[in-house]
Amino acid sequence: MIKNLDKGFKVQLLIGLVVVAIYATQGQAVAAAYGFFIGIMNVVMLSYTFAKANKKAAESPKSGVLILYLSAVIRFVLLAVLFVLGLSFLDESQAFPVVLTFVLMQLGQLFNLQGKRRLTD
Repeated sequence: MIKNLDKGFKVQLLIGLVVVAIYATQGQAVAAAYGFFIGIMNVVMLSYTFAKANKKAAESPKSGVLILYLSAVIRFVLLAVLFVLGLSFLDESQAFPVVLTFVLMQLGQLFNLQGKRRLTD
C-alpha cells in the first residue's frame, strides 16, 4: 500500500469531522455529513485502486497505469453522481456545506503527498 496513506487518511478524517462539528452548531450537520461521506468514498476508492495498480504494475507497468486512468474516470463519475443525488435531496441552502466539507477533506490529501517526488512513491 502507499506509504503514509494512514497519516493522510487520518488528517482527512479529522478535517471532515471538525467541519461537520462546526456545521452541526449551525443546524446543517446533515449536509456536512453528506460531504464527509463523499470525501470518504473518494479516499477509499483511491486507496483501493492504488493498491490494485501497484499489484498489476509488478507484472506490467502499462496495465498499472491503465488501472489508474480508469479509476480516475470512475471516481469522477461516481463523485458527480453522488453530488447530484445529494444536492437534489437537500435544500439549496445546504449545498455549500456539502461542497466545502468535501473540498477541505481533499486538501488533507496534501499531507499524504508530503516529501514525495512522484504520486506512486
